[in-house]
Amino acid sequence: MKLLIIMPPHYAMPPTRGGSVERLTEILIRCNEAAPKPWEITVLSRRDERTADSAAYAHTRFVYTDTTRSEPPSNRLECAVRKKFGSVTPVRWDYVRAIKKAVGGEAFDEILLENCFELARPLYKIFGKKQMILHAYGRFFGEEHPDAPRAYRCVRRFLFPSEALRREALAVGVPAKRSSLLHDCVDMSLFDRARYADIRDEKRAKYGLESGDILGIFVGRLTPEKGVLELIKAMGQTTYGKTRLKLLIVGASQYGKELRDEYREELEAAAPEGKIVFVGSVRTASAARFFARADFAVVPSLTEKPAGLPVLEVMASGLPLIVSDADTVGEYTAGLRNAMPDACVTVKRGLGYVTSLAKAIDGMAERLHDDPAFAAEAADAARRCAEDYDSQRYLQLFCENIEERNDTI
Repeated sequence: MKLLIIMPPHYAMPPTRGGSVERLTEILIRCNEAAPKPWEITVLSRRDERTADSAAYAHTRFVYTDTTRSEPPSNRLECAVRKKFGSVTPVRWDYVRAIKKAVGGEAFDEILLENCFELARPLYKIFGKKQMILHAYGRFFGEEHPDAPRAYRCVRRFLFPSEALRREALAVGVPAKRSSLLHDCVDMSLFDRARYADIRDEKRAKYGLESGDILGIFVGRLTPEKGVLELIKAMGQTTYGKTRLKLLIVGASQYGKELRDEYREELEAAAPEGKIVFVGSVRTASAARFFARADFAVVPSLTEKPAGLPVLEVMASGLPLIVSDADTVGEYTAGLRNAMPDACVTVKRGLGYVTSLAKAIDGMAERLHDDPAFAAEAADAARRCAEDYDSQRYLQLFCENIEERNDTI
């Protein structure tokens, strides 16, 4: 089996500080490396000098394009011209041409588009629709893509990380028979606090914390839809005072320098003095170590269909968590909420969200301080629930979901 994985034009592989899409793609290829009968995988992405060493993969070939991360002005002009002829969805045509030049002459059994729905129609002309699979990880349909129905015909199978996202896709015309769930997964061995227990007190001391103090954590990209600003404002409203309470913000923006700097400045301006520690973007392995230093985590996403991976990494790390009421988050935390409701506090978005977050943080800090057994009980419950999404089965689930059952175009 020969599989071609095409990344979005602004992503690079193998990842060093990648987001959910890059990390899940890496899990897929690493599972394949360990499989009894591995596929021959080709991963196509832009070149980035910071990408990890690709020599460690025996059955994966990385092919790089010379396209830039940001869209060149010439491409914006080309999109404007094509729009007059009915091509409404913005496409990185420079990336499409680079793909054709790099691998257009090769034969592949399957072609996986990783969250780049806009490339489906252009690549259909290069590869054909019988091989095209879309891992639909974001919002790729609706008013922002009015010509999407034409692209649906170019995709053999749609894979969704949540039932909530799948329902929304079906409502706008994605064929139900060609869609299925491929839930996110997590490396249970990596995100295990027990591995880093020996450095916990030492690292916490760098933040001015002692053993009885409470440390929360947010890990993710610093973009408005993640709810980071609301979380920081909530920290300013907290009243817990039995011990010190601080919050780690681990992450950076995925976007360009201008937007990242503007939003980061807004976050820093809103940060209450002495309560927030900004860490910046870190490698996936380092993120696991940062979770080990914390007492609880917050996933305050404002978007209705966020990624499930951040929640799974928290649960695998054995942390109690505070989450928003976003649909996808609810899907991934349902098991934990049923097993131990206090270990997963859900906060309703909307009017008063910041105040409600602050109350939830105060309540979590109080519980952790007053009930020494709570942390251990929550850790066990969270780890058990995360085991249902262990990355060891990710390749198997992927294979099951791309089988040609009900795949009539």
